[in-house]
Amino acid sequence: MNPPRQCELPLFVYGALKPGLPAFESLRPWVKSAERDSVQGELLVRDGLPLLRLGSQGSVKGYLLVWDGGAEKAAYDSVCCFEPRNVYRWQEVTLQSGKTANALIGRYPEKGNPQPLFSNSWELRNDPAFGHGLDAVAQVLDEVRQTREGGAACEWAIFFRAQMAYLLLWSILERLTALCVGPGLDPMERIRRFPELKGFAEAVKNNVARCDSVSDSRNPRDRHSLDANDPRGSLLYYYQVRSNLSHRGKGAFSEFAKVRASLHELLAITNDYLKQMHSGEEANLHER
Repeated sequence: MNPPRQCELPLFVYGALKPGLPAFESLRPWVKSAERDSVQGELLVRDGLPLLRLGSQGSVKGYLLVWDGGAEKAAYDSVCCFEPRNVYRWQEVTLQSGKTANALIGRYPEKGNPQPLFSNSWELRNDPAFGHGLDAVAQVLDEVRQTREGGAACEWAIFFRAQMAYLLLWSILERLTALCVGPGLDPMERIRRFPELKGFAEAVKNNVARCDSVSDSRNPRDRHSLDANDPRGSLLYYYQVRSNLSHRGKGAFSEFAKVRASLHELLAITNDYLKQMHSGEEANLHER
């Protein structure tokens, strides 16, 4: 995105850039203060991203980020690198406090089937992907663990369910990377940057106890290794397992153990990382 017309104004944030969430860390060096405030309007959600629609009814809660003197350009450059132009546009708004601020409001709010949030505050914990979605993955993982040998038909059936759960887990994780690193980035770039975020390396160390490697099914010379001390390499390993399922088809039952172990580890890593994010949200809620 291009920066707003008046960079000297503070920024009103109501989504992933709120204090307490990982994306805020990219702005922290330029923030002088973060004050609670609200604006008239309503919240919509499209593809997991919160959209502000201004109006005379309703109120949307968020934070007013006041920049350090002289840091405005760097701060807005960072915001523009995070938020995608095709989703948001700049608008100056008057907040409940009477202060004027820049805000990113939803571009094309009637397109793409956006849904009303029915809340005046967007919280990560309200996203069904990070609740019901992860619960569905965990349920299949329990089935995989409890399944005993029962012939080829039974084994293939549970293998397919493990693959389904693994692909669902990756769709959830890709949404998480968009909220933490930036929805405007290429998906693979988000995956490469995600392990750099605070807490991810610890989550990997806490949940990975094996070493392994996997080759690209389309180019066997490309290999990725699983290592508790290499969070980026480990995430690329898990992604390669996912890619092999998509491109190779469903005929590699010999890799059931790899898929099952990856499903168990990556679900635990995702849950551990989300606990840290939820703790940041909890701190914000307690301040209200």
